[in-house]
Amino acid sequence: MPATEVIRPPEPADHRPVDRVRDWGSRLGPTLATSLIPFLLIIYVALKGGGYDAIVRGEIGIAVWWIVLLGSIIGILPLARVTRAGWVGIASLAALGIWTAAGISWSESSERSVVELARVATYLGILVLALVIQGREGLRHTLIAVGAAISLIAVLALLSRLHPAWFPANETASVLEYAQARLNYPVDYWNGLAALMAIGMPLMLAIAVESRWIAAQALATAVIPVIALVCFYTLSRGGALEAAVALVVFFALYPRRLAALATTVLTVFASALLIAAATQRRALEDGLLTPEALGQGDEMLAIALVVCVGTGLIRAAIGLAARHQIGPRPTPSRRTSLVAVGAVLAIVGIGALAAGAPSELGNRWEEFRSPVGPVAGDTASRFESASGNGRYQYWAGALDANASDPLVGIGPGSFEFYWAREGDYPGFIRDAHSLYLESLAELGVVGLILVAAPLLALLWFAGSRSLRASPAARPWMAAATAACAAFATAAAVDWAWELAVLPIVFFCIAAAVLNHRDDGAPATGRSWRGPRLGLALLAVAATVSIGVPLAGTKLVRASQDSADVQQYAPALESAEKADDLQPWAATPALQRALLLDLQGDLDAAAAAALEATEEESTNWRTWLVLSRVEERRGDLEASAAAFQRARELNPRSPLFAQ
Repeated sequence: MPATEVIRPPEPADHRPVDRVRDWGSRLGPTLATSLIPFLLIIYVALKGGGYDAIVRGEIGIAVWWIVLLGSIIGILPLARVTRAGWVGIASLAALGIWTAAGISWSESSERSVVELARVATYLGILVLALVIQGREGLRHTLIAVGAAISLIAVLALLSRLHPAWFPANETASVLEYAQARLNYPVDYWNGLAALMAIGMPLMLAIAVESRWIAAQALATAVIPVIALVCFYTLSRGGALEAAVALVVFFALYPRRLAALATTVLTVFASALLIAAATQRRALEDGLLTPEALGQGDEMLAIALVVCVGTGLIRAAIGLAARHQIGPRPTPSRRTSLVAVGAVLAIVGIGALAAGAPSELGNRWEEFRSPVGPVAGDTASRFESASGNGRYQYWAGALDANASDPLVGIGPGSFEFYWAREGDYPGFIRDAHSLYLESLAELGVVGLILVAAPLLALLWFAGSRSLRASPAARPWMAAATAACAAFATAAAVDWAWELAVLPIVFFCIAAAVLNHRDDGAPATGRSWRGPRLGLALLAVAATVSIGVPLAGTKLVRASQDSADVQQYAPALESAEKADDLQPWAATPALQRALLLDLQGDLDAAAAAALEATEEESTNWRTWLVLSRVEERRGDLEASAAAFQRARELNPRSPLFAQ
């Protein structure tokens, strides 16, 4: 052996290049999954009209469950072992799905109930996927990803108001004239957009204070005034309420309130500047497309850039000062903080009593519940109104619907039919504008418990953990709790459950909370064969429950598209396929009736229309179509009877005013 040769000991296994790459991949994979999947999913759903459309929602559900199924079979998922709390969350949502499936047997519309089952199955898939991709520091990565997605949506929404030519036409305004002034892009519903912004506020505050990079702190701070301005342009009082709830919960749980307070004051001041500038540009505020409004949009864009950049630079300066310990760093004790908070609350309470707050609250309540009181307009004055725009009547209707069968309700998805025949407020509605009361109406007391109890349990679980988690996790847990509280509030006062982007955001955050471990290193789940098999079986069942109504809806849409261009043969073929696929559904039969009527086959059209009335006997539309077909057949007695039945099922409709 040459004297110059050196014998080196074997390199330890965990220091070999291959093992280092493998270890790097095992760390990076969960990080990318936890960050990219929620970010891309939220952006995609938001840009697809918020996921309200059944086809968009169903396709997302199928894609999510296929990922879970293939990942479970291959052994890639779960990336980390799901915690006991995570399994409880899955079981709770699965129980809601089972109860919804049971509700098909007593529902007024099997078709609508099957759609609701598919909705729950889709949301269950989101929760499962979000749980099984959680990795190291999943809580922080998920919240940053969700906050970044909401911030990007806020920027797009604001630009759609300032420069509408860059974006698609406002289709909502073309259908609802009063929606012109209310910013709704990209989710196509102003209150839904405002709720999304309210959920994002505490997340961006946490990033602005807790991020490890000064640039990220500055960027997060700079985008908060944009979120506030988007909320203003929606003219959503519900969004303002949800943002207030989120901020109150955030500061109640956040461990370093003084550090967050400086950033909050800064963003509140910047937001006030932008909103004040917006109120001075009325044409832009009204959502007009006139040259004046376009010019004001250019002005507002310049103002927003200056304010947001300035806000970000100030936050960067605050961050640098804190990093280098420049300036005062007060650290009041818990007792001092409690005394200060108590003093402020006492002063506010005494001032409210002196100003006649109890009497004013009574007046506001009467204004909210009055069916003929002043209706909130479509300007910034909306924020001064307490009008419920019919919500009190919708909620009372939901309670009345439950009274018909308190335990099980009237059936999933059937509130629209109940309201059409029993409601006492003008206008068409499909939802009761409250997830909890609608669940009570359609699924009974059992359904309300299955919806409300897990949500309250999650808020309690997240809130309690934010008080006893590790110092690194407490701020993020506080932000997650605040965001979930904003969603829970939105679900109480609007149809947030039906706008898929909001539940998707909620379940992504919920998964991060439920699967969080303070040790920061969750155990691997790759050898966990039992749960993987269970996930695969659940994926198959959920895919079927989503896929059947999805395929049926696509066939009906294809039939309608063909009929629009007068291609009646393929239109009828698609409708017949939809009928074969969903024999319990009224829509395919109704579509066949309309097509056969157009082709002059009146006897077959009458038979199809009668079939539709049998499937949905409380749907006034099926009876109205039957009345029309019978009239064309010459059976005036049958036509009059069907027309009378349609009027009984929707007595307030202008169609039956004469």
